[in-house]
Amino acid sequence: MLTSLLVSLVLSLGRAGEGEEMVLGQTTDYHTSLIALSGHDFYGLQIAVRRHRPCQVRAFFHDAPPRAAQYCFGRVTQRHVTEAGSGILDAGERVNGVAACFTATDRVGAVRLYTFSGEAVTARVGNCVTEFRTVWCERGWTVQGLQLYFDRPAGGLSHASLVGMRPLCVDSA
Repeated sequence: MLTSLLVSLVLSLGRAGEGEEMVLGQTTDYHTSLIALSGHDFYGLQIAVRRHRPCQVRAFFHDAPPRAAQYCFGRVTQRHVTEAGSGILDAGERVNGVAACFTATDRVGAVRLYTFSGEAVTARVGNCVTEFRTVWCERGWTVQGLQLYFDRPAGGLSHASLVGMRPLCVDSA
C-alpha cells in the first residue's frame, strides 16, 4: 500500500510538473513534505508564527492525525497555536488548488486552499505585499500534501521562515 502511494506520488510530481511553475515562492535546500497516506485526503493547514517568522506548518488529513513540519527554535506553545493562521475545509471537501501571497520579506503571508466546487479557505499569518498566485492540479487530480521550503535548516538558534511550497497532486480517480 505504501509502495503504491509512493509510486503514485512520484508519477504525479512528474505529470503535474516538477518545474518552477508548480512552486509558490522560492525553493531552497531546506525542505520537507507533509503527505497524506492512501485514503486520507488533505483538507487543511495551520501555520504558526514565532518572532514574525512562519516556522511551523501542520497539515490536516481526513480520518488521520495532523502532521507538522517544525522549523521553529524551541517549542511551539499553545499560545502560538492559538495565534496561528488556519485554513480548514469542510468534511468531504478535497483540495485541487493552492495559492499563496508573500510579505515584504519574501515570507509566506497567507495560503489559500481551493476545492473543486470553488470554495476557498485562507490561513493568514502576515501582511501580503504580493497578489495571490495559484497553482492548480490537473483535471481529476487532488492535492494530497505540500512540499514546504524554509530559508534555513531546522534547529539552530533562530526560527526559520516558510518561503515557498509546492502542492503534491495525485490522480483522484
